Amino acid sequence: MATTPDAAFEALMNGVTSWDLPKECTPCELLLIGEAAFPVMVNDKGQVLIAASFYGQGRLVVVSHEGYLMHAGLVPFLLNAVSWLCPCPGAPIAVHSSLAPLVNILGDSGINALVQPEPGEALGVYCIDAYNDTLTEKLIQFVKRGGGLLIGGQAWYWASQHGRDKVLFSFPGNQVTSVAGVYFTDVYGDINRFKVSKKVPKIPLHIR
Repeated sequence: MATTPDAAFEALMNGVTSWDLPKECTPCELLLIGEAAFPVMVNDKGQVLIAASFYGQGRLVVVSHEGYLMHAGLVPFLLNAVSWLCPCPGAPIAVHSSLAPLVNILGDSGINALVQPEPGEALGVYCIDAYNDTLTEKLIQFVKRGGGLLIGGQAWYWASQHGRDKVLFSFPGNQVTSVAGVYFTDVYGDINRFKVSKKVPKIPLHIR
């Protein structure tokens, strides 16, 4: 089990040689605070678009647009993410209906996943978008007890509806991922240029 950021990064990036992002998805920048969270994908402007973290006995991978979790071009990374998040081989993998196409993407690579409305008791991996505000406590407890959470979304649209000042504390995804030091922000992420790092990318420290 890769339990340090360096080992985890290596497991997440194994065999990933390029980032093939869907052009129609505008991501948001992720803000990382605390010791547990680390960047996985960073653009040439130093913005984090994919991050991972540890919380309790479990782990999270946070992606800055839910469309990335349903994009065939990111399959090598998605397979690595599910495998790194899984607490033990063969543990069940469930997907919220908001990400239903992910079931087929995983299935085509030989990973069985089911659509399920919430994470189950048997610990495995749960995949969901960042807009659900009814499962907050269940998702936090699922990770705390050892589950793996793959979550994706962007907060710029939500901010335009609810106010930028509310994003960090009120955006549904942040109520879950903030326990592990990862926040969705209302800042647009640039997707023009990326390089694939060999080790955990260095990011500028932001003081907000």
